Amino acid sequence: MELNGRGRGKVLYGLLTVILLMVTLLAGCSNAGGKNESDKGNAAKDQGNAEQSGKPVTLKFTFWGSPQEKAAIEKATQAFTDKYPNIKVDAIHIPEADYDAKITAMVAGNEAPDLGYMHGELADPWQKDGKFVNMFELLDADKDLKRSDFLDYIWFKSSEDFAYGISTAGETFGLFYNKDLFDEAKVNYPPAKPEMAWSWDEFVKVAQQLTLDKNGKNAADPGFDPDNIKQFGVSFETWHGPVHAAVINNEGEWVTKDGKFGFSQPEAAEAIQRLADLINVYHVAPSPVQMKSIPSQAVALQSKLAAMSMHGQWINLDLGAAKVNYDIGVLPKMKRSVPMGISGASVIYTSSKHREEAWLLTKFLENPEGAIDLYKGGLWMPTMTKWYTDPGLVAKWAENNPAHPSGFKDAMMNNLLNNGVPNGSYYIKNFSKVNAITFSGMDEVWLGKKTALEAMKELEAKIQPEIRGRYDVSP
Repeated sequence: MELNGRGRGKVLYGLLTVILLMVTLLAGCSNAGGKNESDKGNAAKDQGNAEQSGKPVTLKFTFWGSPQEKAAIEKATQAFTDKYPNIKVDAIHIPEADYDAKITAMVAGNEAPDLGYMHGELADPWQKDGKFVNMFELLDADKDLKRSDFLDYIWFKSSEDFAYGISTAGETFGLFYNKDLFDEAKVNYPPAKPEMAWSWDEFVKVAQQLTLDKNGKNAADPGFDPDNIKQFGVSFETWHGPVHAAVINNEGEWVTKDGKFGFSQPEAAEAIQRLADLINVYHVAPSPVQMKSIPSQAVALQSKLAAMSMHGQWINLDLGAAKVNYDIGVLPKMKRSVPMGISGASVIYTSSKHREEAWLLTKFLENPEGAIDLYKGGLWMPTMTKWYTDPGLVAKWAENNPAHPSGFKDAMMNNLLNNGVPNGSYYIKNFSKVNAITFSGMDEVWLGKKTALEAMKELEAKIQPEIRGRYDVSP
C-alpha cells in the first residue's frame, strides 16, 4: 500500500490542520454514545442473521492505493459478493493525498461509509468521538475467530476492551534494492537475516558506491558532482513511518512511557540526523524537493533512479507487477535492527445500518483464504498468525511469485512475526496533533538548515502540551 502505507499515513501538515478544524466542528453533531451503541449479547445473533439473510444490502467501502491496489481490492470485494450474493460492495477508491479531506466531507454531509481505511491521524480523534464500532465486541461474539488468532500488535485500541480498528494488513519496512544496479557496481546484496544486518556505516559506504553523477563518478570518488546526480544509492520518504522506524532502531521513542517528547532526546535525534545526513552530508539520497519528481519508491527502483529504498512491503505489489529484478534486505542496524509494524486502520462506522455485514467484509479481507490475491500479489501481509507459521498456508501467498523475492521471508515475514514492534499510531494519544506538529518541524532538518536535535528541542515547548500519554501505558 503506497503511503505513505497506509500505513500505511502520510498527510501534509497544512491539510491536517484543515482536517483537524473540521473534526472539531463535527464533534458537536457526532454520536457521542457510539461506543456503547452495540449490544454484545446480540452480536453473535446479528452476525448469523447477516450471513443467512437474503435481504439485499449495499456496503459503502472506502480505500486508497495505487492503480494495482485498486484493481486488487475491486477483485476481492467482487469475490466477497460472489460468496454473499445479497451483499454488494460499493468500493470507492480515493487518492490517498485527498483521503482524509474527502472522508471528513462525507461524514459532515451524513454520507459516511459503512467501513473502510482510516489513517491514524484522523482515527484517533474520531474514535474519541464515538464514530467507530468496537471490533473486540464483534470479534468476541464471532463463532469462527478469536483474538489469539491475530498478531498481537495489530489492534488500534483506546483501552484493553475497546479496539476501534484493526490493521488493514500486516506491514513493515525493509531495504528494497534493484539487483541489476548492484550487479553493475559489483557490490554485495544487502543481508536478509536480521542478525546479519549491515551496520549504519556499512550501509552508507554501499550507498556511496551506488550513487552516480552524470559523469559516472560515485559519491566516494574525488570530483563527484552532488548537484548532478543521475542515480541515488538510496531513497526514503519523510513521513512518520520511515522516520519512526529509524528512531526505533536506535532505541529511541516518539513519546516516552512517562509522557515526554522523545524525538528531542539523544537516541531519537541521532537516528533522524543520520537520515538527514544521507541527503546533505553524503549526497546519496534525494531531498524532499528532488523526491517530488519521483512518483513513488517503486518507480524509483524500477526506473533505476535509486538503487535501494527504505520502504514498506506494500510496494511488492507494484514491483512484482512490473517484473523488476529486485530483492529485499533487512534495514541497516543502528543499535539494533527490528521491524516496525505499521498499517492504516480498518474501521466500521457506528452510523452504518449494516454493521454485521460490514464485519463479514472485514473478516473476509483479513483472512487471506478469501482474498488471496491481495496477499499473493504483494500488497498485504496477513494479520492472522497461522499464515506465518503454517508452511502450507505460507506457500499460498509468500512463495513462487514475483512479488515475494527470496529475501522476503527473512527480512519481512519471519522478522515481523518474531521481532515486530508497533508504530506510534497504534498507541500515542492525540496522535493527529502530535504527528502534525512533530513533522512541521522536520523540513529544515531535511534541508540541512538545522540539526535534528536543534529542531526537535525547539519543538518541545510547542508539542509537550499536546502530549496526552500512551494507550499502552496504564494511567
